[in-house]
Amino acid sequence: MQLPWRRAPRAALSSPLTVLVTVVASLLLSFVAGAAVLHASSAGSAAISYQVGRNCEQNMAPTFRLQRMTYPETSRLLDTARTEGRNFGFDHQVASVYTGVGYVDFNGIHPYGRIGYRDGAYDHLTVLQGGDRNGTWVPESFAKSAHVKLGDRGMYGTLPPVTAIYQDITDTSSGFWCTEKEEVTVNALAGEGRSAAVIFVPRLSDLAKIDVPVATVGTAPPKVPLTDDTPAFLTVVHYQLSPVPDTVAAAGDATGRGQQLIDRMKTVYVPTNTTYYDSRTLNYGNYFAKSVEVAKESQTKVRASTLPLTIISLIVGLIGLAAVAVQWCQRRQAELRLLWSRGSGPVALGGRSVLELAVPLMLGSALGTGAALLLRSWYAPPGALPDGTIPLTIALVLAITVAGLVVLGLTTALRTRQLFQGKGSTTRLGKVLRFVPWELITAVLAFLAWLRLDSRPQTPRPGSALIETDATGLAFPLLVVVTVALLLTRLTRWGLALSHKRSMWRWPAGHLAMRRLAAATGSAIGILLVGILAVGTLTVGSGIADAQQQALETKSGLLVGANSSVNIAAETGRDPSTLPKDVAEHSTVVGLLQEPQRTVLVVDPATFTQGAWLGDRDAGEVQRMLASLGPGQAIRNAHAPAGTIDIPYAGKVQTTASVGSFPFLGTKTGYIMTRSAVPDIHDLVSFQLWSSLPLDRLNADLDQAGIPHYYSQTVTKALDGLPFLTVTWTFTFVAALGMVLAVVAAVALVLAVEVRRRQNAVSGALATRMGLRRRTLTASHVLELGTLAGLSTTAGCAAGLITTGVSVPLFDPAPWLRPVASIPDMAPLVLVIYLVTAAVVAMVSWTAVRSVRTAHVGELIRG
Repeated sequence: MQLPWRRAPRAALSSPLTVLVTVVASLLLSFVAGAAVLHASSAGSAAISYQVGRNCEQNMAPTFRLQRMTYPETSRLLDTARTEGRNFGFDHQVASVYTGVGYVDFNGIHPYGRIGYRDGAYDHLTVLQGGDRNGTWVPESFAKSAHVKLGDRGMYGTLPPVTAIYQDITDTSSGFWCTEKEEVTVNALAGEGRSAAVIFVPRLSDLAKIDVPVATVGTAPPKVPLTDDTPAFLTVVHYQLSPVPDTVAAAGDATGRGQQLIDRMKTVYVPTNTTYYDSRTLNYGNYFAKSVEVAKESQTKVRASTLPLTIISLIVGLIGLAAVAVQWCQRRQAELRLLWSRGSGPVALGGRSVLELAVPLMLGSALGTGAALLLRSWYAPPGALPDGTIPLTIALVLAITVAGLVVLGLTTALRTRQLFQGKGSTTRLGKVLRFVPWELITAVLAFLAWLRLDSRPQTPRPGSALIETDATGLAFPLLVVVTVALLLTRLTRWGLALSHKRSMWRWPAGHLAMRRLAAATGSAIGILLVGILAVGTLTVGSGIADAQQQALETKSGLLVGANSSVNIAAETGRDPSTLPKDVAEHSTVVGLLQEPQRTVLVVDPATFTQGAWLGDRDAGEVQRMLASLGPGQAIRNAHAPAGTIDIPYAGKVQTTASVGSFPFLGTKTGYIMTRSAVPDIHDLVSFQLWSSLPLDRLNADLDQAGIPHYYSQTVTKALDGLPFLTVTWTFTFVAALGMVLAVVAAVALVLAVEVRRRQNAVSGALATRMGLRRRTLTASHVLELGTLAGLSTTAGCAAGLITTGVSVPLFDPAPWLRPVASIPDMAPLVLVIYLVTAAVVAMVSWTAVRSVRTAHVGELIRG
């Protein structure tokens, strides 16, 4: 007997809604599977990129450093490091050799300076005069002090002729100098002879011919020719990685090779007769290895924290496909009964559903995979995808697609067996599973996760600046939401079971809604469960992610004191009028008196609010508070003692107000007073410039104006943000999964109405012919669907908001920095959720009522 299996794929088009729901369910299922892989991979790469941004580029490879080396020893180190580096894949060596700070003679004038050579240095200097690369390049500040002109030869003629004068290297210089700032930049506040600019020579061999700069007290430096036994040079070896690692695998490979190179160098290079301190060891560093380890931990935490909800979402999606199969059986019941009577068994009928729905299912899988790739920037942090990520994603989606086909076939087989053999589908195992207290199990897990979170150390672990949260603690909010969802669904099931004993005919709309819910307990419970999970995870994910981002910004701002800050010379701090106009309009000068037990800030009320980080403080209120201070008055910060206090250079000062925290001080003990409280501003020697400008722009403007500055800080690098970002990335994905579950819940609501379309149409049509008003019918459907959606939304929002409020402070990686992370403003999100819920209920209710109004009762009864 030939059965019409070949025509099954085309037969699916006779039920467009079934095809559409299959495509949507498969799309969401494959999207979750693919997004989970892509998110975890992106998180690891984003962590690496973040660490790269915080590290000097040349510190991502091994570093070798030896002080006070002779020139032959320097050459041997550089040659050995170059050869061995190439053997381990580090082809681009960047060697630096510097003398100590001393008198450098030019034409009988001898300012402090140091002579040096660095591979590629001339490519990263800004030339002001000249530019020939075959001679000595002199910094502008030194050239002015020693009246150096092009063509001059320093150090008694041992240096090559001067062929260029370059702009002094500062904090704004390119990242090429990041590892060398201590050697090549001038600290204007350091003691005389402790810091100096570098006179660069074009070739390393030029250093073998120079006289050594020395620092001696006297009118003229002695002439000290270099010999093979003169320990004159600081030698540093870096390697430039190209390309820069952008994935965990690439970074791990680089640090692994770096450690192998270090181990090799310990064997093949042993320094001898190198230092005044008779050092026999080579200082080495593989500094990026710790950053890579932290990035790997971050990726692992993100993956482990999102895995439970991902699995739940996949299970929900497969259950959705099972519901599609049930709906398909409902629409194909007459045809299936005919095939059954002609000898087709449950397995064959299940195979027909697979043949009919396989194409929509695979189409949805393809669309879901494409959506996961295209929308990666929405749900995942920016980061490169490691090799093999996309094939792994496709493989997982294919596995989920196969699982979906199995679910379709198996559900159809069981459903037809139940319909045509009269055997119930509820097995003994199903009855047992129904009575298992799942909510109690998840509640215990949530409690254990909370204990883990609450008992985390209150101080960072050695080698870390912040407290990190493990994956178990990160699962706490999700476990709470799951527990609430399971508990409420169990109570709802009991309530619907008891509703058969209630009669509410005095309120017909309510009675009909209650009866329809009780008649479809399974689908109602499923919609309620998915709805609570959707709203709860969406609320938790959005709230915690936003809270962590705000906490990072606020704490960084309070720690620095402003968007960017630099230390400036006392002369500039005492007379801020010398600042460039653009800088002055967006900055404020703050004097510092730092003592072991307290810090005193000396501020300018007129400019403070235009440069300081105020967070959510009102600028006008802060300005009025500071302007009210007069001579002999101060504001105490946090737990600083009140009353009359003695402050250096200000004498006896009376506290007139107090604040819980203040920029730069945070919650540390300290006081704030105005410049007028210091009788002689020249007594202050330490000043900072706080600015709302970006750091690069601030530094560039100060450099252009010739104003000395050092020790730049910015909010983007004030704190190690990776612990904050790990939590943010985790719960951003949780929020994305919440949105996916919300779509699943909406589709399930539509599907639940569609499955019962015939029953609802018959009962509704008959009821209206017996006198039921259309308004009452509409109200009954709105009550039925609105109860499910409203209960899901309210329970999900309540669970999400409460859990977010409890979790956010516990996730704070830096609780000692105030303010402690707190729940953000969630009102807009909650309002949007309720509006969308109302719109979905209205649309589905209208569809249900329309099916009743357009129904042909006679045909429905005959069908």
